[in-house]
This record gives sequence, structure tokens and C-alpha cells, in this order.
Amino acid sequence: MSEAKTQVHALHGQKRRRALSEAAIRNITLLALIIGFSVMVQTVNDNFLSVANLRVIGLNISFVGIAAVGAAMVMIGGQIDLSIGSIFALSAVISALLAVSLPPLLAILLGVSAGGLVGLLNGLIVWRINISPIIVTLGSLTFFRGMVLILTGDSSVTGVDPNFTGLGRAVVFGIPLPVLLFVIIAAAATLLLAKTQIGLHIRAFGDDRHAAELAGLNGRRITLGLFALGGLMAGLAGVLAASRLGGASPNFAIGFELEVITAVVLGGVAITGGEGRMTGVVLSVILLGLVTSGITAMGLDPNIGRLVVGGALVAAVAINQIGQERHARRQRRQAMEEFAAEGGAAERLGLAVKARQDDAEGTRDGS
Repeated sequence: MSEAKTQVHALHGQKRRRALSEAAIRNITLLALIIGFSVMVQTVNDNFLSVANLRVIGLNISFVGIAAVGAAMVMIGGQIDLSIGSIFALSAVISALLAVSLPPLLAILLGVSAGGLVGLLNGLIVWRINISPIIVTLGSLTFFRGMVLILTGDSSVTGVDPNFTGLGRAVVFGIPLPVLLFVIIAAAATLLLAKTQIGLHIRAFGDDRHAAELAGLNGRRITLGLFALGGLMAGLAGVLAASRLGGASPNFAIGFELEVITAVVLGGVAITGGEGRMTGVVLSVILLGLVTSGITAMGLDPNIGRLVVGGALVAAVAINQIGQERHARRQRRQAMEEFAAEGGAAERLGLAVKARQDDAEGTRDGS
């Protein structure tokens, strides 16, 4: 038993070292791209790295980043939520509508809670009906976008309580509150995944759902919790945006899910689940935000940003798939080497066959 445990720990250690090595390479690459692109844009536009412009970029990044943290948790757990943009818009619209007649704090809380409720509903359908989360959340994307249009009458929501803007426009120690919240949430998610049993369970469930359930993990609780968390994060991002702008638009966050999922996958989160770290997600969110702002700062067509985001998603998925295929080949090669090694399974099987042959020949000679 002790030998088996030693082998299991060794395999886990090898997998962890491989994942850490790949994550380090990816993070260094992302950081180099961030620095290189920033320097390039700064040479064209002297104001790109100014404090005022970095504050604007930071605010734009924070909304995507908060939603990306929730989406990353969902994907690490082996699921995916395509309705992030609609949840963002719904929470923003609900909070803005309620802020017209209700106390701002209550409107904010109800708006964020609406996002969590939609996420929980998605998780419940995925778990109860046992169908692909892509199908479920794609339907939710359309359904709740339609709800946003109905609630707003296809018009922007204005006339909110002036205090409603306090959350989105607040500044703490010179840092906009949405940016500070993004940093805190990303740090908390990092600790949750790396240092807690909950994080270990999420990774195990995303890596192999059936094995995790056989080991005693509560798949229903994990699935519902992850989708609810993803919805809460998207809802919080939407409410912060509505608070920042002092209202909400029915066209909020169209295509938002593409930006978020691109950042998550580019940051190293495996689409198949079980792997991913928040450091990479944060760096990819920063990179995509800089690219989007940098394109405008250089006087280029803003639509080029869509090309970059779409291309980055395809490239990230391709790199992820190639990496998984290489890892699978390494595992097969290692297994074959262990099988054929001296004293390995092949030799033991050969000896067993030879022993049976000797016994059979002895039996024939004796007869």
C-alpha cells in the first residue's frame, strides 16, 4: 500500500511540476507581450502610458477581469458559461431600474444577486437535465438578452439616484474601486484554488468528473456553486459598470462573453477543465485590454480589436489542444517504456508465459 501511495504522489508531483513549468513560460510570455506592446504604442502616442489613460484602461480591464475570474473558476471545474454577457447586461439593467425608486445599496445588492440567481439556474439545468453546458448557456444568452430588451423597452435606463454612482466612481488610495475589487477578487480566487480543499475539489472535478464523484465529491454542489459564482462575478461587473456610467443600456456587453472567454483560455485555463491559474488569466486580461486601447491610441480602426480578440481565442484553443496532445503522447511513451523496462510488466509477463510453457513440457515428458 505504501508503495502505491508513493507512486501516486510521484505522479501528482510530476503533473504539478509540468503544469507549473508551462504556467511560468506562459506568464513570462504574456508579461513580455504586455511590456513590448505598451512600449510600441507609447512611441506612437506619448499619452498612452499617462496616469489618466492608465486609469481609464484599468477601469475597462476591471469589468472584464472580474467576470473572467468567475468564468475561469467555472472552466477549471469542467464547465463553461456562454451567457456571461447577458448576465452582465441583466444585472446592470436591473440595478439601474431599481435605483430609480429604491435605495442605491439595495438596488446594487439585488442587481448582483440577479446575476448569481441566473448562474444558479444555469447550473441547475446543466446538472438536472445532464446536457452540455454550451447548449444550456447559449440558450440563456439569448433568453436573458431578450429579457433585457423587454425590461428597458430597447431604451437606455437613466434617472437613477445620484448616490447610485458612488460604487462605480469611488476611489480608494488613488485607485478606482472597480480596479481594487478586481485585484482582491483575483487574489482570493488564487488562494482558493492553490491553498484550500475546495480548490483541490474543483480541480479534481474538472479533471475527471466521474472519478471525483466515485471518490466521494458532491458533483451537484460543485456544479451549482461554480455556476452561481460565475453569475455573481458577471453580475458584479455589470452593476459596477452601470454605477460607473450612471445608468444602463440594452446594448450593454454585446460580445462581452467572447472577450472574457478569450482572456480565460489565453491565460492557460484548459477548456476541458482541471487546469488553470489566475495569474495567467489576470495577465491575459491586461494584455487584451491594452491591445484594445492601444489600437485606438494609434489611430487605427477600433474594429481591428475584434480581429485580435477572435484570433487570440482561436490561437489559444489551438495551443491548448496541441499541448494536451503532446502531454498524452508523453504519457503513452512513458507507459510503454515502463512496460518494456527491465523488471517491468513485459518481463514479468514473459517469465509467466515461459513458466507455463516449462510446466506444460514437463507434463508431456512425464506422460
